[in-house]
Parts: sequence; structure tokens; C-alpha cells
Amino acid sequence: MISLVILVSIILAACNKEVPTHAEGKATKLETGAVTVYKKKAISKKSKVYYKDRVAVLMYHDLVKGKTTKKALSAEVFKKQMELLKTSGFRVIGMKEYSDFVLKGGKVPDNAVLITFDDGYESFYKLAYPVLKEYGYPATAFLIVRSIDERIGVPKMTWDQMREMQKDGMTFYSHTYDSHAYADVNERGKSKPALTARKYLINKKRQETKEEARQRIIDDLKKAEERLKEELGNTDSILCFPYGAYNDTVMEALKSLDIQISFTIEKGVNSRSDAKGFRINAAKVGMDPETTIGQLKKIKAYTG
Repeated sequence: MISLVILVSIILAACNKEVPTHAEGKATKLETGAVTVYKKKAISKKSKVYYKDRVAVLMYHDLVKGKTTKKALSAEVFKKQMELLKTSGFRVIGMKEYSDFVLKGGKVPDNAVLITFDDGYESFYKLAYPVLKEYGYPATAFLIVRSIDERIGVPKMTWDQMREMQKDGMTFYSHTYDSHAYADVNERGKSKPALTARKYLINKKRQETKEEARQRIIDDLKKAEERLKEELGNTDSILCFPYGAYNDTVMEALKSLDIQISFTIEKGVNSRSDAKGFRINAAKVGMDPETTIGQLKKIKAYTG
């Protein structure tokens, strides 16, 4: 009878000990005399590191309500992408962090991402900004400055809207003043991106000289920087090349204006040496959000 009481006591004591579960992690085995019990071991939930000491720059243009078109990404798809950045362990940084990383040896978090929008469309304010603010993400918009000043073409943001967004970490830089266009380079109408072209001068029936083209480019970029400083208080200069086009003349112009950081549309991920930065198109028609953000998890496949 005494033996039975002792056996029941041992069983009851064992029942009060913690046992392992698949949901709570691995168990550590402990020996306590006649009974083996388990103690739970906490799982450390660390985000997976896809890349270090690099920055992936996402490129967008216009957003639209409803389905994605050839010219604009669905706002719903954009929001899902932003959610996936967070749940997948990516860290969104601002342009100041990126600039310090490239120019001053600053540090960036693992899986760093910079979000950029080209052209200055009104949809950045109406559709992208609320989502970015919800997730606490900074972003940069590159402006065709003349179209902001003179309200040209597809509706663009206003300076007042931009000043409002600056309070939440949005930044605004140059996509040129008025060189986001193709220009004729001969009398037959052959054209090239204006920033890299030597324009055909109809009144003079000749092409610009290299020096004339260089001065035109400098004047355009300088005016954009002056307006950005006047309206938004910018103290640093960054350029996104229209159509991703640049040449030696353009790069010389940037140097003369102390524009040290620029962006192309070439696919890649940026290291500290990439002052002329690569970007990843995040607005491809027909590409679902999982595939778009999934590209960032395979960065080593195209960074070498």
C-alpha cells in the first residue's frame, strides 16, 4: 500500500513538469532521479540575412487604383510589397543613410532597401505616401522640376504637398529641370535622350557643339538644384538620369556641380563604390508582389 502511494506521488510530480511542444521549441532533457523531465528552450527569432553592406534600391513611377497598367502599378500591389518587405526582414532606409553609406563610410542594416519614385506624379502623395507612413518607411521622389513649377502633363505633386511629406521622412531630388524628353539630333528627326544628346538646332541648321551641349546640361541641372533648394531647403544634390541615360559629358557636368550621387535604371545592388547607383524595377506588369520582393532574397545571384 505504501509503495502504491509513493508511485502515485511520483506520477503526479512528473505531470506538473513542463513537457516539450513543437510550437514552443526544442526541449532540454533533465534527469531527476527516477523520472526524466524536459525544460523548454526559447527559440531566437532572428530575421534571415540575404545580404550585408549593400543596398537594394527599388524603382517605381506612377501608382493607380485598381489593376496595374503599362504605365502605373496597382496601389494594392504596392501596399502588399511594402508588407512583404516588413515580414521578410528587410530594413527600409532613407536617402541620408544611403548617401552616408556611399560617401562617408556609414553603416547600413542587413537587408537594406531604399525606395524611389521617378517623375513626381501626384499619385506619390495620394496613394504611396499613406502606405509609406503606415509602415514608417521613408522614400525618395525624383522630380522633373519644370513640370512641378508649370503644372505640365500628367498631374504632379505640389511643393506644399512635398513640404508636408518631408515631415514624415520623404525626400525629393532632381530628375532634371527640363531634360526628361527625347531631342532631335539631326535634320531627319533621329532622336536621343536630351541629357545625352547634341541637339539639332533648327534655326542654325546644325547640331550643337560638344561645349554647347555641356553648357546646356549644366544650366538645366543647376536650375533644378536651385529650385529644390528654394522650395524644399535641400542642402545636398542627387540626380536620377532620365531613361537611365548618361555619358562622359553628363558625368563631367555632375562633377562641376558637385552632384556626387546618381541613379540609373540598370539592374543591380549597390555597394559603397556605387555612387552611380543601380536599381531594381519593382513595378513590372504581371509580376506578383511575392515574386518582386523575392528578387531581393536572391541578390547574390546578380551581385557576384
